[in-house]
Amino acid sequence: MEEEEGNKRIILASSSPRRRRILELLKVGFQIIEPHNCQEKLFRSPFKTVTCNSLIKAQDVYNRVIINNLSYTDTLVVSFDTIVYLNGKYFGKPQSIEEAGNFIRAFSNRTHSVISGVTVLDSKTGSYLSDFEITKVKFKKLGSFEIDSYLKQEYVLDKAGAYDIYGFGAVLVEKINGCFYNVAGLPVFKFFNLLEKFEYKFLGS
Repeated sequence: MEEEEGNKRIILASSSPRRRRILELLKVGFQIIEPHNCQEKLFRSPFKTVTCNSLIKAQDVYNRVIINNLSYTDTLVVSFDTIVYLNGKYFGKPQSIEEAGNFIRAFSNRTHSVISGVTVLDSKTGSYLSDFEITKVKFKKLGSFEIDSYLKQEYVLDKAGAYDIYGFGAVLVEKINGCFYNVAGLPVFKFFNLLEKFEYKFLGS
């Protein structure tokens, strides 16, 4: 989906290589400005958690880089936050290989949720819209040998839930219900829907 001439610029407030790769696949032009030192919050509701944290990241880039910079007068700042959630528990980035193994064992033969928040913030007004997407992921039944082999194949300490659907982690998954790209951290439909509310135009729109 190539941008039309004169379209709004997009700033991706994220350091995630997976999100960058998805936007490149979708032919959305963008520039990366990473958020810095954001104090993310954790609420009982996973939906409130991801929408709040995606907003925190967008506002950091807006306040720190965009608001007083005339080069960004017609710009949309977009940001995301993704969590893995099962039975009321958050599964973030594991602190050790042992913890990563515990995560994968918890997911074995069960369905967990991958929930992403997305925020789009308009540089002209500072106004924003946020939304979230949920995808259900069913892991196949995994034995100890399979889990140990997986952890030797893929670096997982930088991945929420200790797996990457774009990488070798795909071999763990039996079934997905919902947006595939959301599992990699970018809910495509919700993202495009918010962009269109700010009059961002895609080819043919």
